[in-house]
Parts: sequence; C-alpha cells; structure tokens
Amino acid sequence: MEVGLMSVFKLSDELRGCDFGDARLNKRARKVIDALSEKPNISIPAALAGRADIEACYRLMDNENVTPDKILKPHVEATYKRVEQEDFVLIVQDTTEVDLTRPQQQVKGAGPMDSDARRGAFFHPMVAFSFAGVALGIVGHKTWTREALKKLPASEKCDERRKTPIEEKESFRWLEGLDAAKRTAQACPEATCVCVGDSEADIYELFVAHAQSKTTNLHLLVRAGQNRNTTGDDDWKDQVRKTAKIGTQSVCIRAREAKID
Repeated sequence: MEVGLMSVFKLSDELRGCDFGDARLNKRARKVIDALSEKPNISIPAALAGRADIEACYRLMDNENVTPDKILKPHVEATYKRVEQEDFVLIVQDTTEVDLTRPQQQVKGAGPMDSDARRGAFFHPMVAFSFAGVALGIVGHKTWTREALKKLPASEKCDERRKTPIEEKESFRWLEGLDAAKRTAQACPEATCVCVGDSEADIYELFVAHAQSKTTNLHLLVRAGQNRNTTGDDDWKDQVRKTAKIGTQSVCIRAREAKID
C-alpha cells in the first residue's frame, strides 16, 4: 500500500509551489520543472523544446533570487506531511561527488576534489525514509566546492585539523544534517526520527550536539569509525562486548579506510 501511494508522487507537483518573489520567475520555474521532471534522465538542452526555452532556463538558474533552499522549500514541507504519517523514520545523510571535470575548458565555479586534476562540487543531502525503506523526500541539503587542496605532511595535517574549529571544517556538514533531522522531528512530534550517518560522521562534536538536544523524538545512529574512551576508562568496544547481545544481523560492507576531516 505504501509503495503504491508513493509511486504516484510527482516531484514537479510539489516544486510548483516555489516562490522567488517574482511572478515571472515563478511561472518560468514551473515550466522548467515540468519539462525536466518529464525527462529526468537527459540533459537540459535535450529536455527543453528549443533554444529560447534553453536560454530562459539558464537565465533562471543564474538569477540570484533562485536558490536551492527556495526551490526545495515546498518539497521539504510536503515531506514533513509524509513523515507525519509514519511512526518511525530514518533521516539518512551522506556525501556524493558531482564530478564536472572537462578535458579542455573547466566548468566555472568548480573546485578541486581529491586532486587538482578532478574538478567539481560536493552534495550532502538529508533524505527521509520510512521503516519499509521508501524514500519520503529531502529534508535538508548542503552543497560546497573546495577553493584549494591543502598539501601538508601527515603530521602537520593532523595538527591543523585539531586547531581548526568544527564550523570551519567540511565535517561540519554532519552537524548541519543533525539540525535538519531535528527540524523534521520538531515538525513531526508523533514520529520517531533517527538521524543516520556513516563512519565519517563519527566525530565528537556531533555526539555533543545530539546530547544537548532537547528534541526527545530524535535519535542518532552512527557507524563507528575510531576508538574512543568511555567514562569508565574502557575502550568503547570493550564496553559494548560486555553487554548482552540482543540480536544478530549480517550485512555486506565494502572494505575501506575511514576518512576523517
């Protein structure tokens, strides 16, 4: 039943509520959204009718009043309504690379990724899922580019990381994701919301932020990525192994080293 209901959900219907403070922009946005949602798997020029529509689309995207937050605002509000219908919701956050590398002329505004040879941006969405694994929608997002790569020796890089405030690190995105999850939980007080992150989210500041939160229907689940001491001076792994096992679940996880900013 749930999957059937979600199958008729159209993102273009929700984004029609975008308001950029200009009736002409709103009208153009609705036209572009309808065209792109009908052909989401092809390029913008191929999805639009002709040169005039293509140029109008790019002018819309270049307009300073057209921001990602304004575009997604009606969708986020609609997502809250779907979350309200659930007893238990996972709010999953993760980062993906938008590789814009070109062989000749590079894309304006793109930054270095894992090397200067690769150029692009990073996108970090926070997506709500039902207990059955059905995507309910985006509740938050963050996009950024790097201005330059810091090429420091390992010892200096570690020292630099310790001195840099969390607000100035890329890893601050995990706290922003927790804030998005908290807003969702506060908007949907009857739903139990669990904010989920992988091993990159295993940072002390995130646990502190959650511990200080007074939103009782918000929980935090993070895949462990590093050793930590507990108040009992034991390693957290030893503490966990001393507790009674409540269940067993086998999962397939690709081997890799933790990446900590």
